[in-house]
Amino acid sequence: MRFLGVHKISLDEKNRIRIPSKFRAKLNDDYLLCGGTNNCLFVLNGDDYENLFAESFLDSKLNDEKVQESMRELCTLVQEPEEDSQGRFVLQNDLKDYANISKKVVFIGLVNRIEIWPEEVYDAKWGKIKPSVDKAVKILDA
Repeated sequence: MRFLGVHKISLDEKNRIRIPSKFRAKLNDDYLLCGGTNNCLFVLNGDDYENLFAESFLDSKLNDEKVQESMRELCTLVQEPEEDSQGRFVLQNDLKDYANISKKVVFIGLVNRIEIWPEEVYDAKWGKIKPSVDKAVKILDA
């Protein structure tokens, strides 16, 4: 499964959002939204969430305070969306606040995950910059 491309949409007046149809078609019904790196949100299939995050916690010791704190930080920023008949769901306030989302968002497909960014952050970081494929390939090959 590959997620590729960029889609811009807006939350409606009730803070509802819909995963873009090209991305939604590749997600199974067991998908999650969670806090991601650099204050974006990740959209992951349930299995991918398990592989990236949850499995690493299964063998953790209850007396390992650092791991327990990491678990709390990661697990409190997870939403299992409940879609309505039109495929919309309410974006939880804690996730909305974490990512500083107000109205407009950008979905970015990054192969095995989807990232959600506030449009103004996306535009400031990547929107007006011509991508450098050569630079990106050099970094990946390093």
